[in-house]
Amino acid sequence: MNIVLLDADVIIYLHRLNAWDHVLKINQIIISSIILREAYYYDDNSGKRHFIDLESGVGSKFRELSQEAEALGDFLSQFDREIQDGLHSGEAEALSLIQTDKNMLFCTSDKMAIKVLGLMGASAQGISFEKLLRTSGLTKKLEPKHTEKLFKQGLLEGSLLRLQSRKK
Repeated sequence: MNIVLLDADVIIYLHRLNAWDHVLKINQIIISSIILREAYYYDDNSGKRHFIDLESGVGSKFRELSQEAEALGDFLSQFDREIQDGLHSGEAEALSLIQTDKNMLFCTSDKMAIKVLGLMGASAQGISFEKLLRTSGLTKKLEPKHTEKLFKQGLLEGSLLRLQSRKK
């Protein structure tokens, strides 16, 4: 069983693929406070909009974690302006949280968040959407941005940025 901190894009796509409940049963899921409180929906193949109610699952289906504003600011201050501007606040909170708990994996398909994992030297704490599904016993046809191949490419780009000292 993995302890997985999910990004918003992964939550939406799990619902779209009707894989949410299955992944919750197989893994210990954590959602950051900022990501939890965003409005979520997805459109199915027929164009029908489905809203996602996450707040009702807190405590029973998954855990919520939050980061203090000061700690989040300290985390972001490690990076140059381009990287700070490229991270969504929920991603920044999640990345800050994994820095304090080495047992968590962060699952995202966002290119900048993946790069920051590499930049932080935390590549081992990242998991692609494709790998999360596979380790949960599911295989689905995925968009390229959700694949292990692009996840590893993003980690490599971040690792190269680390070598170039893109941190402050």
